[in-house]
Parts: sequence; structure tokens; C-alpha cells
Amino acid sequence: MHTQTRSPDAVQLTDTQRDFLDEVMPATIGTIRANGTVQLNPIWYERREDELWLNATRSRRWGSRLEPGTPVTLLMVDPANMWRWMQVQGRVVEKTEAGAADHIDRLSHRYLGSDYRNHQADDPRLIVRVVPTRITGTIDAA
Repeated sequence: MHTQTRSPDAVQLTDTQRDFLDEVMPATIGTIRANGTVQLNPIWYERREDELWLNATRSRRWGSRLEPGTPVTLLMVDPANMWRWMQVQGRVVEKTEAGAADHIDRLSHRYLGSDYRNHQADDPRLIVRVVPTRITGTIDAA
């Protein structure tokens, strides 16, 4: 179920930021472990309107930490020019299994050009929707 729940502190992306996020590059996600340390993981993502859609599995620890309301930080760095980067701080607004298997195929096509080859019925996929609350970096920098 795709709801239009918005965080009251959500920011709207600029056209330049949307264009940058639509480029194919991995993101690095930062989540907070129970002991307060940060775990960083490379992930696939896609932009849908002004949200970032991620895809995890129940067994992945970074995904298990992302419940609605959880703050999260993502870093995207242009692989051809490390000085083109964007940090997105945001808040999870939804986490669902609905449509997640199709979504990982969509992401796999975006990144690899083919369907995802590691579907596991005993480890369901999850769509995690993130609304940006703060954006920093060199994209749109004056």
C-alpha cells in the first residue's frame, strides 16, 4: 500500500537534485546500531517524486533498523567525480513487503539491466520509503 504520509519536516527536492538522484550510482546508508555506533552499507535506491525508495530483506540488519519514524542518512557520490555528492538526511515513512519483490527487480534493471537473481522466499523483501528532511553536498551549491 502506497500512502502519501509526509513528514512535517520534509524538504522538497530541486530539479538539479532530482536529476542527480536519477543518475545510476549506489548510495551508502548509515543506520544506528543498538550500541550507538553507525553501520554503513552500500545499497541500491530509486527516487520516486521526492522520496527515496530502498529495498532490504528481513535478515539484513540495516533494514531491520528502519521502522517508520526512524531517522536515516544516505550518501550518494558520483563515481566519475567524487566532488559531486549529496547527503540526504531523512525519515522512514513506510516499510512494507507489498510490491517489494517487483521493486527489487526494478532496481536490478536500473543497476544491472536484468531481473534480480537472488529471490529467497524465506527472506522476504521490504520496500523502505524515505522522505528527505535535510540535504547537503555539492549539488545545487552556489
